[in-house]
Amino acid sequence: MAISNRTEEHPLLKPGRERLAGKVAIVTGANSGIGRATAHLFAREGAKVVCVDLRDDREPRVDRLIQSDGGEAVFVQGDVGKRESGEAMVQAAIDSFGKLDILFNNAGVGVHKPLHEFTDEEWDFVLNVNLRGVFNGARAALPRFLEQGHGNIVSTASTHGILGTRNYPAYCATKAAIINLTRQMAMDYGPAVRVNCVCPGPIDTPRYRGYPAVARFPEGMTDEERHGMGDSVPGLHRMGQPEEVAYCVLFLASDESSYVTGHALVVDGGQTIDA
Repeated sequence: MAISNRTEEHPLLKPGRERLAGKVAIVTGANSGIGRATAHLFAREGAKVVCVDLRDDREPRVDRLIQSDGGEAVFVQGDVGKRESGEAMVQAAIDSFGKLDILFNNAGVGVHKPLHEFTDEEWDFVLNVNLRGVFNGARAALPRFLEQGHGNIVSTASTHGILGTRNYPAYCATKAAIINLTRQMAMDYGPAVRVNCVCPGPIDTPRYRGYPAVARFPEGMTDEERHGMGDSVPGLHRMGQPEEVAYCVLFLASDESSYVTGHALVVDGGQTIDA
């Protein structure tokens, strides 16, 4: 399928500087939001990318978007909450590109309601994707990283792993867990493997707008009104864009951050300044 004007989807991405030349990366939650922008950026910076997502119904699918921009990518459909999906995505990297250097555990979900209203299924759903997904990805990648003597893991946590927020108990709990799991893995697996995470604030993504969780924006809200919701963010007074998080992930995944490990990089426009 021909794709025209394909780079317009991520207008904040700049021409690549080969910061990931020769690298092979896995990105989970790659077909939407932060994951999609990061997969696109990784490829533009020279990486070959294994794009993992439960859904493949967004067009162009992320691997095709990357290919249309001159990059190399394959797509793996899978549920990161299942061990076999973690193993399959690592195997796809080896089968397709011969190695694995970077794992970006990005897939995440949320259910917006008070804790006492959660069903067991809802609670398990959030924990399985957000926390078990990191576990499954790291468990599958770490033996490969240890065997070759190097590797890099970055995960998506959240400012809600640092701050509380109303009616988001499972999300806050899992994101806080990811931050401390990042620190713990950095201790166990350094110096061969660096482990870091990013903590995005309000980012204008499909998940933030209500997919697949409960919608936060009223139906019919214009783009201008939606972006105006970021006015309450101290500092930059706006929502962030997926590409702005992607560049922070790139820093942690690249050799430019060679002395950074066990770190939770806050990317929030100033949301946590007055916390």
